[in-house]
Amino acid sequence: MKLLSLSALATLAIATPASAADPQMWQTPSGNIACAAFGSQLRCDMRELGTPAPPRPANCEGDFGNAFAVTRNGSRGKRICVSDAVGGPGTPTVRYGRTWKRNGFRCRVRRSGVRCTNRRGHGFFLRIGKQTLF
Repeated sequence: MKLLSLSALATLAIATPASAADPQMWQTPSGNIACAAFGSQLRCDMRELGTPAPPRPANCEGDFGNAFAVTRNGSRGKRICVSDAVGGPGTPTVRYGRTWKRNGFRCRVRRSGVRCTNRRGHGFFLRIGKQTLF
């Protein structure tokens, strides 16, 4: 998997004023979960699931099972097929006990896991050993 370039993200942030289309990336203190908001989508990746990944769909040519997404006004969170990863060296950390908010998304970061929701209350809960989509 290749990582999204932090320098490319920084260039986007410097070149234009902050807007809903600007990506914002962060990770948990453990580094196991990293998330990024891209306009109307929030995506979180897990390095270690702690459980077997579900079978990869036939139409997925990339990696499947460790990336999760929800749209701002959409329904239930879902696992997505990806060919890259969010996070990596230099990614800002959101400390345990804090809540990250942007573009209509909200993620509560706790030692027990990360719960991310959209405006309608749909999203996902992620921790090692358990991933719940709702």
